[in-house]
Amino acid sequence: MTMPQVAQRQPISLVRGIEERRERQRSEARRAILDATETLLIESGGFDFSIRSLGRRCGYSAPTVYHYFGDKDGLIDALLEERIARLADAIERVPSTADALVDLRAVLLVFVGFGAENPTFNRLMWTVSSKGESRMTPAMERLRARVRPPLVQLAASGRLGSADAESAGQMIWALLHGLSALQVIEPDHPWVPNLGERALETLLRGMTHPDSEEAPR
Repeated sequence: MTMPQVAQRQPISLVRGIEERRERQRSEARRAILDATETLLIESGGFDFSIRSLGRRCGYSAPTVYHYFGDKDGLIDALLEERIARLADAIERVPSTADALVDLRAVLLVFVGFGAENPTFNRLMWTVSSKGESRMTPAMERLRARVRPPLVQLAASGRLGSADAESAGQMIWALLHGLSALQVIEPDHPWVPNLGERALETLLRGMTHPDSEEAPR
């Protein structure tokens, strides 16, 4: 009578190594697909590219793209989330203080610096917004969560004068969006050094007051 054979179990280290290799391959595939998507978006000036052309650019088949991202909308949302999350990570590393204006300035300076250091980020955001697309990702909510609280505090203390947090936020957004748009539309223009930082400082100085007692009555 022969004894039944017992299936040999693979060593835990081997199984872990296989999983790590698969995860690395998945990460590399997603990265290549997202990078190619960003390039095609900027080159085409919008969403007029096919998944087939994306596959030729990144080296992965259309079924692979659909497997990871579902459809083109899912692909673009994932790209925006990944790129904006980098900015959100940088902003969330800014320490908070007891002064709302100091906190607001520090966060916005990171925003301005990020765009200067990552020019493709500005081009990507300009391409998406110029097509009238309003896409809200979790990373965008993270950005709002760091910018809005100091604005609310400044408004509550009277340091925004007659402005409220919403109007002040829109003024700041208009400035930041305008700066990034100019750098995309006219990248070779001889912009003055530190234009973003200087424009932001001028806006904050004109928009805020040292304390509530100095606010106009």
